[in-house]
Amino acid sequence: MKPVLKTQKLVLPQVQRYLPWAKRSLFILGFSLITLGVNELSVLAQTRQPTNAELKKLRQELQQFIRSVKNNRTGVGYLQVQDRLTQVEKKTRESFVRAWSKTEPELAPFMGIWSGYEHSEHIYPSNTKGKVCIVSTGEGSGSLTTGILSNGLIKINGRKIMLFKEGNFLGSALLKNGRFVSDNGEIPLNNPGPIEPLNRLLESIFEASEKNQISQQFKAAGCTSSLPNSSANTLRKR
Repeated sequence: MKPVLKTQKLVLPQVQRYLPWAKRSLFILGFSLITLGVNELSVLAQTRQPTNAELKKLRQELQQFIRSVKNNRTGVGYLQVQDRLTQVEKKTRESFVRAWSKTEPELAPFMGIWSGYEHSEHIYPSNTKGKVCIVSTGEGSGSLTTGILSNGLIKINGRKIMLFKEGNFLGSALLKNGRFVSDNGEIPLNNPGPIEPLNRLLESIFEASEKNQISQQFKAAGCTSSLPNSSANTLRKR
């Protein structure tokens, strides 16, 4: 028994010497796993799409907003939501949407110029399947983002925003504090008109630097204002 006790006495100091290091290692590993888990949950929260219940609520809020604007005949929004497109403009857009529906059946209905109060969203098709280009303009300024099809909605890349159609109106939902909330501005975007060539759109933007940036991004993202069977377009998968 004595040799065993002697061995235990020799080993014990070594164990005690490495114990603090082991504790630190376990603490660092545990902290790293917690951080990784939190980051993954954060990413999932930012990239998720609305649940069916959330989408139903968002549509109901947009419908209520539309009714409120239409019923306020003295408000500035009343005129903004009236259908002021000519028959030629309507037929031009319908023809464009119909052509793109053959390759992008879910995205094509979003294509066009959606206008609100001093703000418009120009939704262009892209040569990359399942993707659209969105040029936001207003008060002489503009910017370009891209969006992808996500369960019948458009998810705007790099932003916590989803777009959805409700008849001739375009709804917007913002992911805020883990839940989607309506983000439709002062006037709901409505009555989409035919998209226009980029050079014509850029005429409404004042700053040359913004014009150049949008033009470069438009080309880099494969955005187009042409029909899908145009020789300028070759649809490719993402």
